[in-house]
Amino acid sequence: MPADELPEDVLTELGRVTWAAIKLEDYTAGLCWLVDPANPRTDRRQIGEKIKDAKKAVAAWQDPSPRAEMTAWLERARQALERRNAALHATPMVWIERGRDRRLFLGEMPRKGTPYVERPLTVESLSELRSVLEAASAGWREMAIAEGEYRQQHPLGTP
Repeated sequence: MPADELPEDVLTELGRVTWAAIKLEDYTAGLCWLVDPANPRTDRRQIGEKIKDAKKAVAAWQDPSPRAEMTAWLERARQALERRNAALHATPMVWIERGRDRRLFLGEMPRKGTPYVERPLTVESLSELRSVLEAASAGWREMAIAEGEYRQQHPLGTP
């Protein structure tokens, strides 16, 4: 196997991470659209901007309970998507030392004040990232239902 090829189990887990990241971004974009509607055909904002704008819209909600829950969910999603960005936009690295097996890493570039990190490219490390993404996705249906219930009580145009 070439030095920069991934073992099958690592590649499989990377696929799971990617799928969890795709789902989280989709769920997050959908909730942002519910909270702060925009034409999906012309809306070219990145997901971070959509989250920021949705949090601003939620801050105007009168009822503190759904406001706090939605804000917390959006913030978890934002943080998980930052971790996703760091990993999926990282530089692949291979360390080969005489007499030792090769070691694979992801060189995660600093983002918004975070330090440079070399993360092991292992099933365990990728599984931890997948868990973060899946945990951030949890509850998206409940948030969509809560937004709908809030809208029934407070139609668009009224906070």
